Amino acid sequence: MNIYRNPFIVALWAPVYQMVATVAITNDFLMAAIFIMFTLALIGAYVSEFPLLSTLYMNEVAHKTSISSLMGMLLGLMLFLAFGTGTDDGTDGGMISAGGKFMATWGVLSLPAYPLMVFLIFGVNKRNLEAEDVIRKERRKNRAGPPIMKKDGF
Repeated sequence: MNIYRNPFIVALWAPVYQMVATVAITNDFLMAAIFIMFTLALIGAYVSEFPLLSTLYMNEVAHKTSISSLMGMLLGLMLFLAFGTGTDDGTDGGMISAGGKFMATWGVLSLPAYPLMVFLIFGVNKRNLEAEDVIRKERRKNRAGPPIMKKDGF
């Protein structure tokens, strides 16, 4: 098997991407919102068939990384709420260092994102991306314009 197509190695992009999310989340709410919007923009570029990277496989990996990142954030938030911080309002809540907060946030985000990314990459490796691209290009070539308008006129 090609090492660059091995799902367990390619899926390491999810924790790397989640590290960027952790920097955004632990610094500022606005940075976290911008990061989420950037991730949604990656998904939108994939859906609109805009080539972000040089190969089809790399575009698929970027899409799967953004999907697993959003799902990792959602599931990480649910894990955080489920196992909660259970502190009383009157107590200090304990001391945690900035590095500890960073690593805890990164772990909570990456824990669900990596297995999801492995699963999604397994699916990508089973597909024939070149054949799908030929079909997409043929459909794009046959598209004439809006479906309401006729070519002869109104």
